[in-house]
Amino acid sequence: MDLKKILPSKIFEVIDKAGLSTAKQIMILSVWDIKKLTNLRTDDILLLKNQVANHVSPESITSDELLTRQEKAITTGCVEIDKQLQNGFRVGTITEIYGESGSGKTQIALQAAAHNWSTGTVFICTEDTFPVKRFEQIKQSIKDYNREEDYGKNIFVEHITEACDLLSCIRVRLPKLLEKHKLSLVIIDSIAAPFRSEYTNYIQRAEELRELALSLIKIAQEHNLAVLCINQVTASFDGPEVLPSLGLAWSNMISTRLWLRKTNRIISFNKMPTTTMKTASIEENIFVRELSVIFAPNLPNSVIKLIITPTGIQSML
Repeated sequence: MDLKKILPSKIFEVIDKAGLSTAKQIMILSVWDIKKLTNLRTDDILLLKNQVANHVSPESITSDELLTRQEKAITTGCVEIDKQLQNGFRVGTITEIYGESGSGKTQIALQAAAHNWSTGTVFICTEDTFPVKRFEQIKQSIKDYNREEDYGKNIFVEHITEACDLLSCIRVRLPKLLEKHKLSLVIIDSIAAPFRSEYTNYIQRAEELRELALSLIKIAQEHNLAVLCINQVTASFDGPEVLPSLGLAWSNMISTRLWLRKTNRIISFNKMPTTTMKTASIEENIFVRELSVIFAPNLPNSVIKLIITPTGIQSML
């Protein structure tokens, strides 16, 4: 904050000579402390504190205004999931999808990236390389798909395996990228991989996870974008269900948690043939998935059924 722009020139000159150059100093120091440093009158010091407080305090908003405010959301690429999430992933927040290996988490991430190709996506891979072949399949489900269009031109891919490199990417390289390109979505697949294998000091891990989450939230709010983090699972000692990895340190930093799981139910799906095949269609057996809202500040708990097809995630309806 530039104090010179919000304070009377005479008061600014006095506090500048006294070495009070930040809003934090002015808010923390008492009236008596500032008086000793500057010799200002009490009325001037109160004016100084009020001016600074009015500029650093967050905007006040009533609950009625919150209810009527239309929050921006980023599409998931699946109509049914968008309905479940009230138009998609909330801008300015972190959404987590967790589930066992093979449940389809990366499929949702790829579909979201493909359907937001025009507004831009950052896709950070921490486990495997970016699945280019699968992306090529999924992009065919984009509305008004055009073979001549380069749907990957606004998707920026980064491969990272170490926690320190991930922190550096989010704190340094990502803000620089956002200065040059206006993007709508940041995807990390997965958030757990860099933090699970190398850490024995769980206090340090909790601190780094908190720092990472705060950086992601700050970026999401400043640049008006959504953050999607894919998470792994760990076994639960209390029952048959699995739990998301990284514990409470991470859970307390996210806004929306979704659970994707593969059920035992199998249905038949008519798969369209390739150009080299003469048959009208191919019947294929596929597993049904369930996507559950575990918690979210703006959503009720709900479950929808999905299937994974050659062109991405689809509703069973």
